[in-house]
Amino acid sequence: MNPVPPDFSTSLLDDAALPLVALAELARREAHRPRPVYLAHKWFARRFGTAMRALLVGSQTSTEKEFWSMFEKGGPLTGATVADLFIGGGTSLYEASRLGAHVVGADIDPVACAVTEFELTAHKYPDPWDAFDEVNSALNAQQSLYSTIGPDGDNRLGLHYFWVQEVTCARCDITFDAHPHHRIALDGDDQVVLCRGCGDIHRAGTDVTTLDCACGERTVIAEGNVYRGIATCPECQHSEALIEHARRTGKRPAFRLFAIESIAAGSSSTRAVPIRDRVIHRPSDLDFENLATAQAELANERDLLPTRTIPHLRRSDNRLTAYGYTTYTQLFNDRQLLHANRLLAAIGSLPEQHRLPYALAFSNHLTSNCNLTRYTERWRQVTPLFSLRAFAHSTRPVELNPWLRGTGRGTFPNALRKVANAISYAKAPREYSTTGFVDSPLPAGERTVHIHNDDSRALTQIPDASVDIVLTDPPYLDNIDYSELADFFVPWLAAAGAIIDPGGPSAASLATKGRGADHAPLFEAGLRDCFREAARILKPGGRLIFTFQHKAPGAWSALGGALRETGLRFITVFPLRGDSDMSLHRHQGSSVWDAVFVLAKDGAPPVRHDATRSPSVLDTVHAESSRWAKALQLADPDTANFRRALAVAAFLDDDTSTDDEVITLEHAVVDVS
Repeated sequence: MNPVPPDFSTSLLDDAALPLVALAELARREAHRPRPVYLAHKWFARRFGTAMRALLVGSQTSTEKEFWSMFEKGGPLTGATVADLFIGGGTSLYEASRLGAHVVGADIDPVACAVTEFELTAHKYPDPWDAFDEVNSALNAQQSLYSTIGPDGDNRLGLHYFWVQEVTCARCDITFDAHPHHRIALDGDDQVVLCRGCGDIHRAGTDVTTLDCACGERTVIAEGNVYRGIATCPECQHSEALIEHARRTGKRPAFRLFAIESIAAGSSSTRAVPIRDRVIHRPSDLDFENLATAQAELANERDLLPTRTIPHLRRSDNRLTAYGYTTYTQLFNDRQLLHANRLLAAIGSLPEQHRLPYALAFSNHLTSNCNLTRYTERWRQVTPLFSLRAFAHSTRPVELNPWLRGTGRGTFPNALRKVANAISYAKAPREYSTTGFVDSPLPAGERTVHIHNDDSRALTQIPDASVDIVLTDPPYLDNIDYSELADFFVPWLAAAGAIIDPGGPSAASLATKGRGADHAPLFEAGLRDCFREAARILKPGGRLIFTFQHKAPGAWSALGGALRETGLRFITVFPLRGDSDMSLHRHQGSSVWDAVFVLAKDGAPPVRHDATRSPSVLDTVHAESSRWAKALQLADPDTANFRRALAVAAFLDDDTSTDDEVITLEHAVVDVS
């Protein structure tokens, strides 16, 4: 099959005729059961694999029957080249490669490049479990530091270690625990609670609101010394924001161990231990001895730990630096750092074919075992850093025993299992179908892979007119500061030899948060240059396909301004479900349907002028958006998002209104909102 049809106008893509309702259902299924290859390492905003695959297949098919056949079996892009200028989590390129294409991509973020490189070559890696016994044996001494003594004097293994921040009152100078409340966990009809006086652990019914301890202290279970980031001294009632406490003292948060959730020492390490077999209790003398041992041994074993500082200028989220953290290693306690240093040493001694998979498992695992890791009381498991896309401070972080294989969300063996599952899936992928899943074998022959950790405004490595399709998902102005978040991983992946640490996020990144309208002109200029590069590398007749969503009119006017100066001809725009409605980031007003733009490279770039339109264009936009909303049963936020996309589309040509009354794009995207 010709890799790119000579007449794109016959394709489902150009006709905006993809089976969008059926694809939305596949997207819902994918949200519940993602492709394993995309779970190997954290990324912050991924489009659905089904969505990216559908756009590529739709560009090569003209009937729905042909579409579903190619969607399931693959192969329509054999011999073609697909590029992505903002690879992020690698979804577009991975799906393109599975469909037979050669792929080339770029991203300014080194983590995005490492993750994508792994996904595209995962089918070539051996099973990482082949090397696990070697690593496990090398870390045997480290694992003994997680032994504990239960309340009955029995030998047990620590699973979760509960720490609490200690705060010193600015008025009376006492030090107190910054508990947000005094419940530790839920267990069916019971709750596990902490006495605020002596620290004893008790079980009580979930309907119990106060605890009367034998020590004589009465504890109101739902109350603590911290509420919404404000700590109140239990002695003098002086209140102070926790972040101001850090600024006043000039010290980063300090924590003390107050409870442990443990399992029997003889418990199987390959299967999850039921909650009924777990016990939450006070630390024993052995636990404090283990911590002291870890501290002493770390003093002589920190040579592999990264020392690079956390960037503090131009941050979107300044909580890390405001709390006094200056390096990423300070987000870990001594036992966690000792574990990291020893695991880095073990990874460095592995054969080359195992190092990247192990480095990714190690890096991903760190989000579940640091001072920003929380505990979910109901589910009795950790909530990793970046479950919310932020460096959210926790006054009660949870340390995880990193070596349990079945029990413990985010342990190193469980992180390695995600990587192993990704490799297994990549070797024998299965595809979503309208009736279930079908085998979708890899295409025959080699597909080239070229990933560049570079700024997409100047991709000198990619020749002119060398790409058939550019499929991308550009940053959404100020929604997510990808590079600032991903920088957490960079020093660790560099220490594991997987990437080179550039020293912090690039100032050239278009993905920012919190800079608002001030950033819009820079965003527009940067996006314009990236789209111009897309036009340069596209072959004549090629297509630029990208997704976009945003609730701010300024983001859409910036997008429209960038597109008008690329020389590409607008073809169509249509909605496509691209996000999950289950995310913790979803809220009232969030959109789950993207707008998909399709533009063509037809020849010499025309001259673009500032455009105006008759106000009647708004009537057309409203009518068209209503048609789509009715056909797809779009919610109000999705309809509003698509109206803005249609407004942008209405200005993507050379026609300038000669009516006496005119509007600009900036006015149009506001008026249709």
